[in-house]
Amino acid sequence: MQRLRLALSLSLLALGVAPTYAQTSAPSATPTVKVARARVVSGTVSAEDWANAEPLTAFVQREPSEGAPATFATEVRVVADPSTLHVVVRATDPEPDKIVGYLTRRDVDSQSDWIHVFIDSYHDRRTAYQFAVNAAGVKFDQYWYNDENNDNSWDAVWDVNVRRDPTGWTAEFHIPYSQLRFSSGGDGRIGFAVLRYVPRLNETSSYPLVARSVNGLVSQFGDLDGVVPSGASKRLELLPYTVAQVTTRPPDRDNPLSNATDPDASVGLDLKYAVTPALSLTATVNPDFGQVEADPAVVNLSAFETFFEERRPFFIEGSGTYRWDCHDNCSLFYSRRIGRQPRGSPPLGDEEFSVQPGQTTILGAGKLTGRIGAFSIGALAAATQEEMADIAFGAARRREAVEPRSFYSVARARREFADQSSLGLILTTTNRALSDAVAFLPSSALTGGVDYDWRIGRRWSLNGYWAGSSVRGTPGAISRLQLNNVHSFQRPDADHVEFDPLAEALNGNAGAVGFNKISGERTRLNAQVYYKSPGFDVNDLGFQQRADSIGQNAWLQMRWEKPGKYVRDYRINFNQWSGHNFDGDRLSLGGNFNAHWSFVNNWNTGFGVNANPRSFDDRKTRGGPGANYNNGYSAWSYLNTDGRKTVQFNWNWSYGSDGHGESWDLSPSVTVKPSAALSTEFGLSFGREIEDSQWIDNIVRSDGPHYVVGRLYRTNTAITTRVNYTLTPNLSIQVYAQPFVSAGDYENFRELINGRAVHYKNRYAPFDYERNPDFRFLSFRTTNVMRWEFKPGSTLFVVWQQGREDVVANGTFRFGRDYNDVFATPSVNTVLVKLAYWLNP
Repeated sequence: MQRLRLALSLSLLALGVAPTYAQTSAPSATPTVKVARARVVSGTVSAEDWANAEPLTAFVQREPSEGAPATFATEVRVVADPSTLHVVVRATDPEPDKIVGYLTRRDVDSQSDWIHVFIDSYHDRRTAYQFAVNAAGVKFDQYWYNDENNDNSWDAVWDVNVRRDPTGWTAEFHIPYSQLRFSSGGDGRIGFAVLRYVPRLNETSSYPLVARSVNGLVSQFGDLDGVVPSGASKRLELLPYTVAQVTTRPPDRDNPLSNATDPDASVGLDLKYAVTPALSLTATVNPDFGQVEADPAVVNLSAFETFFEERRPFFIEGSGTYRWDCHDNCSLFYSRRIGRQPRGSPPLGDEEFSVQPGQTTILGAGKLTGRIGAFSIGALAAATQEEMADIAFGAARRREAVEPRSFYSVARARREFADQSSLGLILTTTNRALSDAVAFLPSSALTGGVDYDWRIGRRWSLNGYWAGSSVRGTPGAISRLQLNNVHSFQRPDADHVEFDPLAEALNGNAGAVGFNKISGERTRLNAQVYYKSPGFDVNDLGFQQRADSIGQNAWLQMRWEKPGKYVRDYRINFNQWSGHNFDGDRLSLGGNFNAHWSFVNNWNTGFGVNANPRSFDDRKTRGGPGANYNNGYSAWSYLNTDGRKTVQFNWNWSYGSDGHGESWDLSPSVTVKPSAALSTEFGLSFGREIEDSQWIDNIVRSDGPHYVVGRLYRTNTAITTRVNYTLTPNLSIQVYAQPFVSAGDYENFRELINGRAVHYKNRYAPFDYERNPDFRFLSFRTTNVMRWEFKPGSTLFVVWQQGREDVVANGTFRFGRDYNDVFATPSVNTVLVKLAYWLNP
């Protein structure tokens, strides 16, 4: 929901003559309404029952003028029966022909008229379920946690009817209690709020007032009294599914194991069960994610792993429960470790060939989420099978493991207090059944931690965490960890770490503490310090780019939210940061200023500038000595036109320089909505980078090691196309396609001789490098999905995916030639049909 996300994350401004409405905080007394009881349980509500319900009409603006009366009248009535909560919202409009309703896929935001119903069924002032519909009947639902964070992957089975008339439009929601979770022993009182968005006014109004100037969302809801679910409500949901697919690829005539056509079929099951009114179990057996959009192509020349977003529905839904950030692109739980690409590769002799799976098979996974008293809890477990490579030598065949059978678990618990303070715990485990072929992997990994968020009044908070990790395995496996770029214990210029080839365990810890101003009309701020010890490692089930760091950052934001004659709102931010390793080397130091404006015509823009004094890169040569890098600066800006229009334009630009190299990137895009049912987006990304000392190779000769760098001229381009065509709110077609080219041309080869030299010219010397490191990476990825929800909760997917990929040893870039080569590259195609049928026995 784009309007709501903007309202929660942006700070706004007013210029010119502003209305005199005062900024209003959340009301001190919680408004409460008694729910009307339906006299007949028939799945519908009679006119008499609606008439007996108390009307709620006290809607006020959330934005743009917080606390002002809503421009258009809105009326809400709520009726309950033993199994369902019924909510009818009447949205009057003096110009009903201007009501907008774009036809999109479910859960896709659009510049439409929207009505949102929020239900805090736990009544904990922290969690809520959101049910929304636009004027075209498109449904949107998501889950809120920690008072202000949302998970839009959550999908419930519910119904809503929309109708228009000469005075506005009406939405009638029917929300089964089986889709909600209630506190055990509840008193019939739950949290409740309704929001309405009118795009042509760019106005969001709410009952009760959900103020932007107050921290949190759910804690500002009103109450519904008299919601008593029947104990006989159905608690079990089953979603069996079947998948048929065929994959075609170019034949490899030299490899006897290669099949040009590979058909497959499978069945699986998703299950949801309400263990208690407040606790639910979700499980999946033999899950299929074939309809998930492909990751974008990247060429990573850094020392660290690339992070990719999770896209699989089972792991996305409820992921906020397990979230634990540990600074600098670090998280204790990264669900993409489950079902990852096998990491082994069998050694092959002459004239031997092999094939192996592209992903590890997930045998099953389950998660338990909800509340037990004052605790919110989450527990997830998953098992993956051993993956084997098939190897052929003439007529002989053998198999070798490339990924072991593994078991993963994560458990999270948080004690929550009435003032929004909390104290939490987390524990993650990884256990592998290793064979000799995959003994290079750790046999087990354990991570545990405690975090806290202590609220000081309504405006301030103190938060932080401590976490510890322990990874165990053979000396070979632990040596591999010590030598990788996360740790680099072998660095010759590091006095605080030492490589131990006999170690059978790697242990470490991390922590942070921060002080924050979390609420207020004009200013927000935070200041943090954090560290990761050299042996801290969470990559078996988490994501971590590096250990061995001590850092701090500070942020101050100033915001203006009252609309003026031209400017609707704006904010300015000041940032400062620094970082060191445990040897005292300064890894980073910098400052940033950025500003953002939103105008009354619904355009928005912003810019930022960064300054980065000279610092030290201790991973410069991938295990060799580090090197200083020069003073640098960068700048960026963006511009977005009115998203309510048929044509919307977006512009992003960035530039950076350090005196010996520079980079710039330009990413324009245009979105065209020729009709309410059709949306097309076309984006171009073009970037150019000149890096004077890009690491290439480490070479050991008779006179010692040489750390080779070169001057890199690199060009990255991508063309991204998305087409969404929605025939009905339940039937849609989605197209995603992206050709990508990255070309790198090297020259002026040198070696590092004194990385700590102050002057750049003294750090490197010429080197005779005989290999050709030039590259041109060509890629095309497309995912095309037809989705039909033929009954609530039941879907049919028809999917076509194609991938093309090639690398050539030529670093020159020519747009026409390279994009012709992309589409001339042989393709791998997958067509699949997936049918899932929802059962509520």
